[in-house]
Amino acid sequence: MDKLETILFDFDGTLIDIKIDFAKMKKEVLSLGKQYGIMPNPDLYILESIDHVYNELLQKGDTLADTFKQQAMDIIIDIEVSATTNAKAFLGADEALRQLRSKGIKVGIVTRNCRPAVLKSSEMAGFEYDLLLTRDDVKKVKPDPQHLLDALNILGSQASNSIMVGDHPMDIIAGKKAGMKTIAVLTMKNREDFDEVLPDLILNNVSDILEIL
Repeated sequence: MDKLETILFDFDGTLIDIKIDFAKMKKEVLSLGKQYGIMPNPDLYILESIDHVYNELLQKGDTLADTFKQQAMDIIIDIEVSATTNAKAFLGADEALRQLRSKGIKVGIVTRNCRPAVLKSSEMAGFEYDLLLTRDDVKKVKPDPQHLLDALNILGSQASNSIMVGDHPMDIIAGKKAGMKTIAVLTMKNREDFDEVLPDLILNNVSDILEIL
């Protein structure tokens, strides 16, 4: 790496401790899919599960495909926004972002969460950043690397001079596919959970990044 230009951060579980009820989310989306005659794949992530049902309905020529997708997205948005009530920043996360920017490093947030929930939580936490790309802002979300590449393109940064930081293996997968260095934080997962994806570095908390830069 010639010179570090940009650090992209995941949001939920990386910068913000937020208890999104994913079990409830999946249960309600599965139930909705059944109402439309399609059994969502329970092994898929929730957004991919919604897309699966939507595409199945389109292939059947079902004119209610768009209605299903809107109803499904309304379900998860309601759960995400509700979870912000008790969300709180991880210790030192706000200061880490501020200090990185003061060093001339661009800071971006890339998240599968919806924009209203992220804006509410980040404002509460006092986060400072140069770019926010939620699922509402991109065509492809993590673990697809395009989510990250879109952010780097907007920021005018090279992947080879940038780092992706996240609490989930999908963040590491996306970062590697984008050609970035990767850092895992152990706020939500155990060290062993990253054995297969091999991040370049593992930290206990996002604030620890200041100690290595």
